Amino acid sequence: MHDALPPAESREPESTPPPIEVPALPYEPPLLVLASLPEREPPLEPPPPAPVFIEAPKSSAALIAPTVVATAPPPPPPPAAPPLQPAMAAAPAAALPNVETGRGWAVFTHLLLFATIPIFFLGGTVTFLLWQMLGKENAFIEDQAREALNFQINVAIVSVLLAASLIGLPLVIVLYVIACVMSSIAALHASRGERYRYPLIVRIVSH
Repeated sequence: MHDALPPAESREPESTPPPIEVPALPYEPPLLVLASLPEREPPLEPPPPAPVFIEAPKSSAALIAPTVVATAPPPPPPPAAPPLQPAMAAAPAAALPNVETGRGWAVFTHLLLFATIPIFFLGGTVTFLLWQMLGKENAFIEDQAREALNFQINVAIVSVLLAASLIGLPLVIVLYVIACVMSSIAALHASRGERYRYPLIVRIVSH
């Protein structure tokens, strides 16, 4: 058996080891290594704010009324060329004196063509006499009687040529019908005081 341990009071205190002294080293501050940082670009200036247009509220009248757009007036059309005067158009008789007093005789000279149908050359003969007697005193009678005489001479010549051939003999009646219609038109214009001109005739008689 082991020997019994002495009581705690009788035991010797254990010795504490002396502290170890560490020699003090001189203090050296730590070296700070500054890394070269890249230079920063200067901040960009923000663009100026865009202008904001606020549309004014349209009134109800503006919404209802139509928008009127001013347009330039169209250019004036070019002046039209004067119409060509046909051969049978009636010329104005303003330049002829004594038109009012000579209308009746002028109409009569045109209607004398109807006397040529039953009695050959009768109408032309009377028209020639009126042209010579009354035409010296009235310029309108002289103008229309001369025109009627030229037309009656043309009708007489064409009718003689048609009658000379057996083929053209039936056309004499057609010629007289057309001639009567044209003389009636000429008499109507003469009654209005207009200087009528027959179309498609040869004017043999002149001043």
